[in-house]
Amino acid sequence: MKNINYILLCLLLMLAGCKKDKEGFEERLLMDIDYMEVSSKTNTYTFEVLSNTTIAVETDADWIVLDTTAYEKGKQRIGFSTVTNEDDERSGTISVRINQDESRQVLVIQESGKVPVFYVTVDGAGDGKSWNTPTDLTTAIEKATANSTIYLAEGIYRPSKTIRNGDASEESDKTFEISKNISLIGGFPADALPGARPNAKLYKTVLEGKLISGKEVFHTVTVTAALDQDSKVHLEGLTIKGGNATDRATNTTISSVKYSRGNGGGLLIANAIVYLKKVEIVDNKATNDKGTAGFAAGMYVFAGARVTMEDSKVNENTNNNNNGGGVWVADATLTAYGCEFNGNYARGTAGGIHGYPNANIYLYDSEVMNNNNTSYGAGVYVRENSNAVIVNCLIVGNKSTSTNGGGGVMQYGGTKVDIISSTITGNEVVGPGAGIYRRDKVNNLTVINSIISGNKQASTSKDVDAHTDNATVIPSIKSTVNATATYDNAGAVVAGAIFTPSSMLSAAYLPVGASNPALTYGLTGASLATIGQTYTPVLDKRIEKDINGESRSGTVMGAKIK
Repeated sequence: MKNINYILLCLLLMLAGCKKDKEGFEERLLMDIDYMEVSSKTNTYTFEVLSNTTIAVETDADWIVLDTTAYEKGKQRIGFSTVTNEDDERSGTISVRINQDESRQVLVIQESGKVPVFYVTVDGAGDGKSWNTPTDLTTAIEKATANSTIYLAEGIYRPSKTIRNGDASEESDKTFEISKNISLIGGFPADALPGARPNAKLYKTVLEGKLISGKEVFHTVTVTAALDQDSKVHLEGLTIKGGNATDRATNTTISSVKYSRGNGGGLLIANAIVYLKKVEIVDNKATNDKGTAGFAAGMYVFAGARVTMEDSKVNENTNNNNNGGGVWVADATLTAYGCEFNGNYARGTAGGIHGYPNANIYLYDSEVMNNNNTSYGAGVYVRENSNAVIVNCLIVGNKSTSTNGGGGVMQYGGTKVDIISSTITGNEVVGPGAGIYRRDKVNNLTVINSIISGNKQASTSKDVDAHTDNATVIPSIKSTVNATATYDNAGAVVAGAIFTPSSMLSAAYLPVGASNPALTYGLTGASLATIGQTYTPVLDKRIEKDINGESRSGTVMGAKIK
């Protein structure tokens, strides 16, 4: 409704301008915001106004620094910065005026610079200052300030608060909104005592998107925190489940960012720096239950967000109506260490991981296994100016029922993918390129010290293949097994070095057997470290070891050396 009112007021402004000669000119001012919460740290902010005459801006707070005090007529973005707050919460007003009678005010609330710690249980009703007087999660999130830490005891937590600017009458707009750069650490026992340490496996801490009423929220967790180079959102020891991304045609706008209700059933992240450790994003979905079918059942990362995952899982998420089963990265960066992206499904493209558009994806020591879909890119699908670096990864058992192709890794629309010390096998597509497939525009591919063999595709295709539009774009393949052929460190095929996946790759994806070229023509950790230094940014030192942290002292290809 707010968007409709905004459009109507814009039309009124235009009509007012048109009637200048006939009925006199009426000055008009339009704003769709009257309240802003800002971080305790120095940061910059904006909001939009619309006027058919010049605009004057002033503030009553010395900690609010305006970019300028005068703007021309039209649609303008009012900018200001804040001074770091080291004391209690404070407020100030920004006044926007076009004449003596016509003005609007924006109340700016700056959070306290003090950093409290909170202790939370499912039924907590205390002040949250200790495990003896725990509070509830919603209260802790509301009272937290930048860099606060919230400790959560085991149990099932359900959101009870509507997302900012959401529809209070729409129960599915409830979410755990992380609007500040804070830490949520789960895995504590229900009867935790002072000094207790978390154990996420033993004490399951679940953020559940299915409400008691039976309705499912659009996003179980939504990160709306502002980008802060010195802080981050830290989630640890949590299971995020039960979300249902649907009605993709509608949005909730927060600080000029549109959060689609149909993206990211489990976790939706924009703009912020986020660190996930021992977080499981499982059993979420994307549907067309309330309108346009959603994208990315598990996690959707967009709008410049930078997400790092460690020892985490995005598994068993389901999209029965559209693209994106596990993770979708759009105009953002994802770096994963020791993670799983397994068993996700999309009725469309990108069963496991999707980078589109302008995504940067770095995978280390991770699994992309047993994802399924009905179109391009069952495992890892990068598209439209996106880049991926895949190191020490198992990309196995991903399947597509489409003739379009692309089982393990799919490149489309001008991308760059580097695959280092990884094993891509057992992927299956009806179409071409069950291992790696490239299509549309120039897609650059580099493969080093890897095994790409034992994949099943159309009889006219092969493990590493390209559409005719990429046939002249020659990939760089070095120290790698590709189907049955072995490539040396110069990229030349080694005569007589034949790889047979059925006998030379074990059920645990280890290269085995006598005369196995994958045991002979690979690279040492020292050589790989040198290669890693040629990248910008420099690749992580994990490149020197295998997926299990074993040192690469020999010349073994693939993700696992023992």
